[in-house]
Amino acid sequence: MITIDLKPVFKPLFIILLLFNVQALAQLPPNVGFEDGSFNGWICADGTVDNNGILHLGSHGPIVTRHTLFNKENDGGTLDRYGKFLVLCPNGSRFSMRLGNDSVNAQAESISYTFQVPATANTSPYVVAFNYAVVLQNPDHQSFQQPRFVAHIYDVQDKVYIPCPAFDFIASTSLPGFKLSDVKATNSKGQDAVIYYKDWSTVTINLHGYAGKFMRLEFTTQDCSEGGHFGYAYLDIDEGLSTSAISGANYCDPAQPVLLQGPRGFASYEWFNADLSKSLGSGQLLTIFPPPPDNTQYAVKITPFPGQGCEDILYASVSKIQDGLTLKAIDTLYGCPETGVDLTGPSITAGSSPGFKLNYFTDVSETTHVRDSTRVFLSGNYYIRGTMPDKCPHTAQVYVKLTAPVIKATDPEPVRYPATIDITKTFVKQPDITYSYYTDAGATIPLENYTAISLTGDYFIKAKSSFGCEVITGIKATILPPLPYIVTAPNVFTPNNDGVNDLFSMHIEGFVQFNSLNIYNRYGQLVHTSKSASDLWDGKMNNRQLPAGTYYWLFKGVDTYYHQQITKSGSIAIIR
Repeated sequence: MITIDLKPVFKPLFIILLLFNVQALAQLPPNVGFEDGSFNGWICADGTVDNNGILHLGSHGPIVTRHTLFNKENDGGTLDRYGKFLVLCPNGSRFSMRLGNDSVNAQAESISYTFQVPATANTSPYVVAFNYAVVLQNPDHQSFQQPRFVAHIYDVQDKVYIPCPAFDFIASTSLPGFKLSDVKATNSKGQDAVIYYKDWSTVTINLHGYAGKFMRLEFTTQDCSEGGHFGYAYLDIDEGLSTSAISGANYCDPAQPVLLQGPRGFASYEWFNADLSKSLGSGQLLTIFPPPPDNTQYAVKITPFPGQGCEDILYASVSKIQDGLTLKAIDTLYGCPETGVDLTGPSITAGSSPGFKLNYFTDVSETTHVRDSTRVFLSGNYYIRGTMPDKCPHTAQVYVKLTAPVIKATDPEPVRYPATIDITKTFVKQPDITYSYYTDAGATIPLENYTAISLTGDYFIKAKSSFGCEVITGIKATILPPLPYIVTAPNVFTPNNDGVNDLFSMHIEGFVQFNSLNIYNRYGQLVHTSKSASDLWDGKMNNRQLPAGTYYWLFKGVDTYYHQQITKSGSIAIIR
């Protein structure tokens, strides 16, 4: 168990006895950026902080919830709950880690990594860049009781902490570069406090002059000592330590400007020539055109925010690389507004040289990373940058077009039964769109007779684009009922075989089913029965002429539209 007292003054983060084989440590630290998906090479510790601000830590393997790895495949778009920034460092790496969590109970955690500085560090710059983000709840305790995040670099051989960088973020309202979260957290004791966070930032460590020495990166997080409020941080060290943290020094196309880019997260940047005698510009990006002769050296003076690192001067030599690599991207990537598109799909960069490490940007200067390249929800140009060790970076542009099909359907004019409505004629069809028709708004019940709608109601049209976007719209179809039926008969006829008015027939209009027509004499005797409208009465009974006089008819049928029985009656006079 290790005990650390941070209350009186700032003291070393922690002291851990390291038993290691010096010869086993490579000059380029393996897995210093967690890129093999583990904590290999790192020493993890956890424990508690007491009410006097003293840490009690024990070394062992990583605790999943307190030493947490995030990977690009599963967590590429995951945001921190309080800061709403990506949990994966936007430097393009595949893995980042979180030290601590938003649980409380006076927890404390630490992690450290020891490596040997290359022999060349005495004759040329050697820079380590680490990236961090911090979330601290601020309960307004005494400073040594507050949640905090601490980082230091330890010279193992001389047993001293190097003076820069060394910072100690203690939860307060005056933290430089921190923002107030719009999320509040309440613990199990009903306590709550505002939360401050700092998005991903970069710190550089210039180890020039430390050649051959063993250095230890040390990071610690802790909750408040009273056990009610949390603090945690995210970390990622740039894998493959190099002689410069400046990117863009190698170029391929002499017709394009050289874009030198300093590390992220500093308060200011000032660019110079090699001997610092001439200022060339300010800002994170320096544009050089035309490209200078090979091995021309540039320098950038980086100034951190107060308390967040050390002022430093970084160098880079510009040179042209002939690498013969190709990075291609499709011209346009189509997608749906509600689901977005995945810029990382293999088909996007099909035909490119193998081995590229890809990063995705929203701007042509490649300074703003796409927050989640697997789910892009805004149309526009995006830039895919491919890098490969000792090769020139290549950039390809792809235009993302997010469109949903459009259906401008209008309700058809009402028609009268038995006329029908063809709802495919209520809108103008667009090319490359598939249309289908339904009786429900969820488009789950297909409509089969969509070209001959015979019932009033709401109907729905779904349009689907060739790349899977769908939109559903509804229309109202109105089928008017038929005009009222008419069933009448003449009141006189003359069955004398003169060819005029010799037969008695019903006059029927509308949707009427003829069931029967019975004719009776004045005594109620049935003298004739018809079962169809074509069976006309000729004034006879059993093939014998009936005498002149008054007879009575009774018609029975069905209104086939409303499905109602029809009964009509009247009198007819035979005149001879």
